[in-house]
Amino acid sequence: MRWFGTIAVGIVALLGSSAQAQTPVSEQHASFSGCDFAIKVVEVADPDWPYYYRPLYKISVQSAVLSPATCGLTPATVELATSKLLPDIAITVNADGLVAGYSFGEYIRAFGPWTRIRVHSLNPSSLVSLKTVGLMSNHVPPNGGAGMPAGTYLGGLSLLATGDLQVTGAFGGNSLTEDPATTPWPYPIVTGNNFVATYSGFFGQWSLAPSIVTY
Repeated sequence: MRWFGTIAVGIVALLGSSAQAQTPVSEQHASFSGCDFAIKVVEVADPDWPYYYRPLYKISVQSAVLSPATCGLTPATVELATSKLLPDIAITVNADGLVAGYSFGEYIRAFGPWTRIRVHSLNPSSLVSLKTVGLMSNHVPPNGGAGMPAGTYLGGLSLLATGDLQVTGAFGGNSLTEDPATTPWPYPIVTGNNFVATYSGFFGQWSLAPSIVTY
């Protein structure tokens, strides 16, 4: 998808919530051809927990014009997800397209933090999700028993000259798979605490299965 040079006036998707006006607790930016793209996290009170203040994190993407001479989009903001734990975020863009990623999850008693990763291919003009992939980790008993979830943490996103997408990060447990998994339980056991997941031809044909290396 070569959107550079053909980007039309985008669809305005401004949020009506307070997420726009609040100061982000974290944000990352990527720019291309005079257009700026940001992924931001704001903290609000969890409306499903009235007993005391518990944070809820809203994750959104936002576009802006840096140079009207080269960027023809209409600024927009779209909320992607929420998380009960502070998410890791990343964003990258090149002539092929725009990619944003984040971790999300919650704390589960007796298990600890359970976080997963989502990565979106976004239409740069409207910020609509075109493709979504995910990663998750688990504790898999050697005997293939019930197991339990673990934390997966996003380190960064890289768009390669080959058209591939690389997702890097860290994980707990002893297994790392796509989310949702494409293999039955028990998932394959791996070693290490860090990973590189490569999605071949990410902007081409629909492909959810990455090549995963752990170390």
